[in-house]
Amino acid sequence: MPALSKSALTWIALWTVYVIWGSTYFAIAYVIETMPPLLSMGIRFLIAGILLTLIIGITRGFNEMNVPRVEIATSSILGFVLLGFGLGNVAVAEQHVPSGIVALIIAALPLWIGIFRFISGERPSGRSWTGLAIGFIGVALLLKPGSVQSVSGEGASTVVFYMFMVLIGNIGWALGTFLAPRFQLPKNALVFTAYELMAGGVSLTLAGFIKGEKLSDFLDGSSWSWLWFVYLVIFGSIIAYSAYLWLVQNAPVSLTATYAYVNPVIAVALGAIFLDEVITTSYAIGGMIIVLGVLVVVSAESRKPKEITGQ
Repeated sequence: MPALSKSALTWIALWTVYVIWGSTYFAIAYVIETMPPLLSMGIRFLIAGILLTLIIGITRGFNEMNVPRVEIATSSILGFVLLGFGLGNVAVAEQHVPSGIVALIIAALPLWIGIFRFISGERPSGRSWTGLAIGFIGVALLLKPGSVQSVSGEGASTVVFYMFMVLIGNIGWALGTFLAPRFQLPKNALVFTAYELMAGGVSLTLAGFIKGEKLSDFLDGSSWSWLWFVYLVIFGSIIAYSAYLWLVQNAPVSLTATYAYVNPVIAVALGAIFLDEVITTSYAIGGMIIVLGVLVVVSAESRKPKEITGQ
């Protein structure tokens, strides 16, 4: 069997990131149907981090994980901020907010990074400013009370509150992403990811116990929730991220960056088809405006170094 060309591998990796990362919000919704949100996500990341460590150890030797303490510390801090705070808010919010809406709010990440760049003294291009303005109009429309129907049956105020929680978590994710290049991190991206996953897992697991979530409730989750939990561990946290890292190293940044506006489209479609999430007019228009704004910003910033991200 002939070896795949680099072009073929690029598109396989790209669609792996598109589909898997786009489906993580849909998968989380199924997991938290019968499992406590913080505890399930915490254990997910802990298992993924341990599995990734084993993969690194088997393929490169466990000495690869022996990096300076400062690199472990910075990786752990990013794990607390990005996964612990950012994804923790997502898991809790999806009890009330449609998964597609959560994905669209997360898609606004490049907009917040653009704001942090401006605050730090950088001067975005006119095209970037245009994209930021478009994107924030979409976010405002999406967050307008009554724009989104709750999946839990709660009132509009509850939905808006949890949407803002996702937004705050996304701003924290953007801040961590923006600051990451200024930190001393492991040179091996997989080693960084392993420490980040384990740190995020520890913080979410502790947060779950503090909130009163019980391990027995996690273990008693339905077989359907367990199926999607395993999917998140293996596909969402390991396979998709490995594909993403391959793209960062082998594909044009402008092509890799397209995941930022393809993922939310896939997430919205999956939520509507399989979770019966209602797409209101404001939801549809706001979502399209956000994706358009992100597309403009990402295309304007595509020549800059790639930031650290992931699901």
